Amino acid sequence: MSFIPPFSSDDLSKPTESPEPSKQPKTSSLHQFTHQFLYVLRPIGLYQHIGRFRTRSKVTIRSHFNVRLAKEWQRLAKERQPLSLLLCEVDDFLRFRRQHGDRACNHYLGQVVRVIHTNIERPKDTLARYHGDTFAVLLPQTSIDEAAWIARKIRLRTKVLNVKQRSSPSLSAPAITLSLGISTIVPTPKLAPANLIAAAEQSLRQAQTAGGNREVLQEGGG
Repeated sequence: MSFIPPFSSDDLSKPTESPEPSKQPKTSSLHQFTHQFLYVLRPIGLYQHIGRFRTRSKVTIRSHFNVRLAKEWQRLAKERQPLSLLLCEVDDFLRFRRQHGDRACNHYLGQVVRVIHTNIERPKDTLARYHGDTFAVLLPQTSIDEAAWIARKIRLRTKVLNVKQRSSPSLSAPAITLSLGISTIVPTPKLAPANLIAAAEQSLRQAQTAGGNREVLQEGGG
């Protein structure tokens, strides 16, 4: 089954809650997205197709993400700048798949990717399929507060997207929500990229254990 994330301006509706702090990053126009990349979905053999779409950032696979993480870690260790990681996972995804089938899963994961893409701003920000229905967002030179703002915006705009999809007569589906684990570390010789990943995974588990549809933060990674 093909995976082509839909491009609808409806995704960008403002959430009912306000995630914006006093200082917001600049938004970018979707009409400026000119580069074509590959995206692969293979959660437990469900999706075996490579879909192509245009965007300004690469949705990469895990091995490419690991390479990028190592490079950014070395660079920011020299510059003594923070590196943040978001892990975003769809809540109750397996139940959703059982109830609504592969086509609905394909559609909704495409919408999730679309929302994440519209909320990361810079060329060095990296979006990857971490595993299954979990996506990783690597944010160089991003503080814990800035990472939390981005994560909150992604979560709230996913909720807005769900309301619109539930009202669609062509697709009957429940609301889909995200749990997000956030970690931020200033790289040092005493730490490693594995510390950043472990902290984000722990934060993600805490968000899920608390009921999902929320962000949990962790800073330091020591």
